[in-house]
Amino acid sequence: MTSVHAQSSVVEGIVEKAEVITTEVGKDGKPLLGAAVGVGIGSAFGSGSGNDAAKVVGGIIGAKKQAMKSKQMSYGWRYIIKVKEELQIVDTWCPTVGTQCSGIVQGKNVYVINGNEVAIK
Repeated sequence: MTSVHAQSSVVEGIVEKAEVITTEVGKDGKPLLGAAVGVGIGSAFGSGSGNDAAKVVGGIIGAKKQAMKSKQMSYGWRYIIKVKEELQIVDTWCPTVGTQCSGIVQGKNVYVINGNEVAIK
């Protein structure tokens, strides 16, 4: 059996600059698609004018549900960190979509872990 060890690197640095970054995550809401699906489901109920009413209600409900599936904002921090005499840029993301997390202020001594994590020294 062969064992594999992940190599990790940790370097010390100083935060030269910290700024909030954002990106949109999730799917775009597609109300027309939702309305079409709702009409299709509604057509399975009733007959005559009752069937037409079910299609209309199904279309409205489907459109509303799809419209609510909009993208959400994800927040994070972009750090410019001086490591020895070089600058490194490290982006970190808040653990929960839609909420901002606190960052590390300029001038703090930090560890850069594997080039993609930052921890206060």
